[in-house]
Amino acid sequence: MSPAESDAVLEALWAHIAQPRFIYEHVWRLGDLVLWDNRSTMHRRDPFDGAARRVMHRTQIKGRHRPVAYAAA
Repeated sequence: MSPAESDAVLEALWAHIAQPRFIYEHVWRLGDLVLWDNRSTMHRRDPFDGAARRVMHRTQIKGRHRPVAYAAA
């Protein structure tokens, strides 16, 4: 694939995933817990207050199961 073809494919993918129907934005409250599956989810974090306390834990699960489609209510 040429660089131009590659760029076109990437632009199409970015346009597809940036649709509002595919975006979940969490508004944090004390006590919240958020989990996601890195096999089928892209994620990012916005800038945050560096003086605020943050606790983050990482867990890995071994297995060969496929991701399950889930639609939030």
